[in-house]
Amino acid sequence: MSSFTHINQVFELIEGELKETEAAFSRYLGSDIALIPKIGEHIILSGGKRLRPALLILTCGMLGGNRKTATLLAAVIEFIHTATLLHDDVVDEADMRRGLAAANTIWGNEASVLVGDFLFAMAFDLAVDQGSLITLKSLSTATKRLAEGEILELMKTADITTTEDDYIKIIDGKTAILMATASEIGAIIADVEPGLREKMKEFGHCLGIAFQMIDDILDYNSCEEDLGKTIGIDLEEGKVTLPLIHTLQQANPEEQERIKEIITSDYVKRQDFDFVHTLLKNYQSLEYTSRKADKYLKRAHAILDQLPGSPEREALHFITDYILNRDR
Repeated sequence: MSSFTHINQVFELIEGELKETEAAFSRYLGSDIALIPKIGEHIILSGGKRLRPALLILTCGMLGGNRKTATLLAAVIEFIHTATLLHDDVVDEADMRRGLAAANTIWGNEASVLVGDFLFAMAFDLAVDQGSLITLKSLSTATKRLAEGEILELMKTADITTTEDDYIKIIDGKTAILMATASEIGAIIADVEPGLREKMKEFGHCLGIAFQMIDDILDYNSCEEDLGKTIGIDLEEGKVTLPLIHTLQQANPEEQERIKEIITSDYVKRQDFDFVHTLLKNYQSLEYTSRKADKYLKRAHAILDQLPGSPEREALHFITDYILNRDR
């Protein structure tokens, strides 16, 4: 039985390293251009679990590396993640991020995009200083895949012919690749052999796929206070996620046509959301998505089970379970 009973205990295990990561994140946000640290401070205040830095640090420690040497590259991962959030909120015309006003609603789209660009540049500037070509290749591949995932999602907006394979390709880029890269870089810092490095990348990939699937369930099945964003926003933005894909596959032609009308409309009314949500329940699409996520998480557990026991491995097991059972 795990000694961890709450996700906060996992973060307490690496509290010192996460504080160093936060300090580096704040330090390198410094700029003579006042708007950059201002938006950066807003992002830091919005919190977030720092899950990706935690994956990198815990993986490094589990594989025998010095966790403290992982903090700067953990900050690099968080720079990239934060840059994508700034860009995503512009593309999605989002109003909220983690319960606070999204940066683009305060400073405008132009500032959000440009500060996001700054964060990407800063991330690679710091990564270059670490002197590892393998790490740089991992980060550059991840950044390319992030962009591909976002572009594919844009192409599939309001497309009711979107398949489950299309969906997996989208979330592989927009979410899974950065978690996979965080785990891979933790293994690179620990200087393990390439086969084990690939295993840890697969571990992070499984977490990322499942994480996004659960997020897509929560968009239909949570409350705004818990999730920190407007519920049903995926439907309003025309995002055809796995719960909706599964429902569309089961729905009759009339139901499919009504869904198409809803996701192509400029505004989703409450009764429209309720109609779709009822179909999701009737066709058990949320349960289907949860089962799919669970399969990826079982694979993640299996990878960890091949490694020697340690507090870090136990923490990663707990994170894996937490992803399936989280409510925000």
